[in-house]
Amino acid sequence: MANRIFKDEGLVLRTRVLGEADRLVTLLTRGGGKFEAVARGARKMKSKLAAGVDIFTRGDYTFHRGKTWPLITSQNSLERFLWFREDPDLYPYGLYLAELTDRLVAGEESCPELYCLLLDGWRMLGKSVDRAMVLRAFELKMAHYLGYSPGLHHCAGCGTENVRGFSPREGSLLCPGCRPPDYINLESGTVALARRLLECSFGQVALIRPSARQKEELGRMNSSFLAYHLDPGELKSKRLLKE
Repeated sequence: MANRIFKDEGLVLRTRVLGEADRLVTLLTRGGGKFEAVARGARKMKSKLAAGVDIFTRGDYTFHRGKTWPLITSQNSLERFLWFREDPDLYPYGLYLAELTDRLVAGEESCPELYCLLLDGWRMLGKSVDRAMVLRAFELKMAHYLGYSPGLHHCAGCGTENVRGFSPREGSLLCPGCRPPDYINLESGTVALARRLLECSFGQVALIRPSARQKEELGRMNSSFLAYHLDPGELKSKRLLKE
């Protein structure tokens, strides 16, 4: 029976109602990757599990392997990112990181880098920072960890340096002579911004001061790139961000 019990630290990405009193919880764990688990009775007022299975929670969890889903048998909340609930304007940003992670991370494969990426992103959004830049940095870093890091240093066709066009399909910079139909013109500052966000820590993101045009261009570039290579689909949070 001992091998049916396991523990892990996790971040709650999503919860759904299950039956009359239970919740089906989607977690990204530090050691076991992403999976769903059942929190029995978590919708009851006096449940000991309720506080640890809300979205935007980091906790230590004990699981029992069930026939369909693991069962959460105990939890210890380590961190609750309450600012997403207290600030309706901030909520869509935290939700976007959770939804994008949920869509792009597949299966029970250990991904501690992505666990730390989401944890750092949620923490960063609770500070005084350019929220859009946190999202752009998160997108670029997640693509990198998933093996789709964009080419941001020279033309992928001929090797020319200091080019300012990006192809979402090719996932890299291209010069005017090599450009395909999906070529996106960028200013040099936008290319430098993308490189910086990909390489720097989240703590350094707060020090970056891009122009409005650079932010708009990078948002368009990232959105097209992710749609072509990773296809996250429609996200509720993106609609909320636009509103």
